[in-house]
Amino acid sequence: MAEIPNRTLSRGLKMLEVLGQHSEGLALFELAQALELPRSTAFNLARTLTDLDYVWFNAETNRYTLGLKMFEVGSMAIQRIDILSVIRSCMTEINQQLNETMHLGIRTEKDVLYIDKMESTRSIRMTSYVGRRVPMYTTALGKAILAGLKDNYVGALYRTTTFDAQTERTISSRQELLRQLARIRERGYAIERDESVQGISCAAVALNDHQGQPMYAISVSVPSFRATELDLERFGRMLLSAKEKIERFSRAAQVTFPKEPEDI
Repeated sequence: MAEIPNRTLSRGLKMLEVLGQHSEGLALFELAQALELPRSTAFNLARTLTDLDYVWFNAETNRYTLGLKMFEVGSMAIQRIDILSVIRSCMTEINQQLNETMHLGIRTEKDVLYIDKMESTRSIRMTSYVGRRVPMYTTALGKAILAGLKDNYVGALYRTTTFDAQTERTISSRQELLRQLARIRERGYAIERDESVQGISCAAVALNDHQGQPMYAISVSVPSFRATELDLERFGRMLLSAKEKIERFSRAAQVTFPKEPEDI
């Protein structure tokens, strides 16, 4: 029998989340409406949180705001969590939901270096490995990172590049690369089908630090025979959700991602 969650605790945490979205504070009736609770229930929750200093009540405005205790707890949490742990946690969540291979890559000049991998337990899996280094234009990981850069920068980066074919579907020109990057920016995630390794398809998103710099990307990789367009779209949406969570932490903690592989 499933454990019944603590409803009061759940409501209290939800109240903190709602107050966190309104820096100017909320009146009791607004809290009750937002939480879809009777005003008496909302009052009891707010009173308890106020007594514990997680919430402050301004008697002049009759509004509740987050208290100093929330800042203290949040600061302690941030000090104990590094950005790579947050990334790995999000990768683990998707890996467990899909049972497909996850990769984390970092940009190194014009290449992507694989720095983490979570395997699928399926019988057919990836032959990739941590430490593998491939041209950015050949992979969803790399294209996701490139899409976060300005076209003039990407154009200059690849002005003299020879686009060596990894497969018959590898991007073969700077113009084709720029066209794909425009499409990636529109939908928010990159897709790769048999471009780096024949028979492998991927979806990927870039991860920006709090300064908006894309250095990392995470991907879901699957054998092409079990990846329809709808599957890749679903993977892309899941990755976008993880990206939002990771970047929200980065902004809150003012985290600059490690820039070099040896720093990881």
